[in-house]
Formats: sequence, structure tokens, C-alpha cells
Amino acid sequence: MDDRHDFTAPDLSQLVGSRLCHDIVNPLSAISNGIELLALSGAPRSPEIDLIASAVGDAMARVRFYRIAFGAARAGETLSPRELREILTALYSSGRHDVDWQITSDLPRRDAKLAFLMLSCAETAFPLGASLQVTNADGVWRLTGAGRKLASDDALWGLLHGSGLPDEAPPPGRVQFALLAQEMAARGLMARVAMDEDSAHLTLSVALA
Repeated sequence: MDDRHDFTAPDLSQLVGSRLCHDIVNPLSAISNGIELLALSGAPRSPEIDLIASAVGDAMARVRFYRIAFGAARAGETLSPRELREILTALYSSGRHDVDWQITSDLPRRDAKLAFLMLSCAETAFPLGASLQVTNADGVWRLTGAGRKLASDDALWGLLHGSGLPDEAPPPGRVQFALLAQEMAARGLMARVAMDEDSAHLTLSVALA
């Protein structure tokens, strides 16, 4: 198999993603530890410190999510359900989207990558927020979403149907669509997307073609 399409041999962009996330986590952790030490020292908790703590927590959550979604996923690596839930809870607990993660067993990192890319794509369809549920049964990954408003970009969602790249590269905020399409192609997977704008419902299923 051509290594460009072998998900066990990540391309350089995935390795760069992993490196950046790894290196950014360290200084963020240092800031978080510094805030905890200030609290233990008896220093008064000020609005400025609360703002810094909130910003650092949000950045840590995003970096941990991006490290899985955009980073390298080598064969044999697994993630526990506890770790995955912690990452999702930290990222989504105070945002517009609520995620019901139904996976209760250890998960290969490459499967977690697939699921996180699905979530990242689904977020864009619900600008006002939504309830998202992720399941995996009989080899089928399924993400369902319901919100107040459903907005879709046919060119981007078309990537998941194998329609090829659009005339222009996706903007940075939508790169997850191209990455998910690439991941599915590498693994011989096919996506089915069903959208109902009237009821603001979305179903995204990914399984073997």
C-alpha cells in the first residue's frame, strides 16, 4: 500500500501536529501549576487570576483534543475511556455543545482520532450549539446531533463522500473535513451523512465501504 494512504505511517503534518501540541502543553501546565501554588500560599484570589486560570484550562483542553484529532496515531496505541471522557468533558462542559460519549472500553488511538475528527466536523453544522452523541457498534461509528439551527457547507461535507478536494483548500477552521476524508480513504471507510434542516438534526455514520 502507498505510504501516503497508510494510517500506520503518519505524514509529516500529523507529526508536526503532535510535536506542537506536546510542546505547548508543557508551558500551559507550568502556568496552571503556578496558579495552584499561589492559591496554596494563601494569596487572595483575584478576578485577574480567575481569568488566567480559565483561559489556561480552555487552552489545555483544546490542545489535548487537537493532539488526538490532528496528531499522529500509531498502530498499537490505545486510550482509556476515562482519559477520553476527561478530554471531552474539559473541552465541552462550558461550551455550546454537549457531548454524550457512549464508548466504554479502551480505544485504539487511531479510532479516537477518527471520532474526534467527526466531532470537530459536526460542531461546524451547529453554530448555536447542539447535543451530540457518539456511538460505536458492530464496526459502525455514528454521530447524531440535534440543535436549534443546522447550517451545512455542501462542498465541505462532500469531501466525506469522496467527491474530491474543492477548488480551493478548506480554510484553517475547516481543515478537519479534509483530514477526516483522508483518514477514511486510508482505512477503506465510507461516510453517510443525513441532514434535516427543518428539525436541525444531523447523522454522520462511518463504516467500512
